[in-house]
Amino acid sequence: MLGAEHGARLFVLEHRFYGDSQPFADWSLDSLRYLSSEQAMADLAFFLGEMNLDDPSRQTVVIGGSYPGALSAWFRARYPTIAMAAWSSSGVVQPVVDFWHFDE
Repeated sequence: MLGAEHGARLFVLEHRFYGDSQPFADWSLDSLRYLSSEQAMADLAFFLGEMNLDDPSRQTVVIGGSYPGALSAWFRARYPTIAMAAWSSSGVVQPVVDFWHFDE
């Protein structure tokens, strides 16, 4: 509703290896090296560049909740010239490697 109110273009992207976004025929370790937050942000940067070819000065806000929220915050920090703002809802922005407490 907020996007429609402001005449925004809205896109929902799917992370590689999730849903129908399977870039390889197998899930070998060699293929899975592309399953990372860094690659997801690079994919988003490329996508936005392609979507804004007609108007490179178009302002972009990235939005997400939980893991996509973390990605939106990290994206804004990594690509400040592409995203003018990020809206991160419940984004884990300081992840803990091997956080075993999560399962308790």
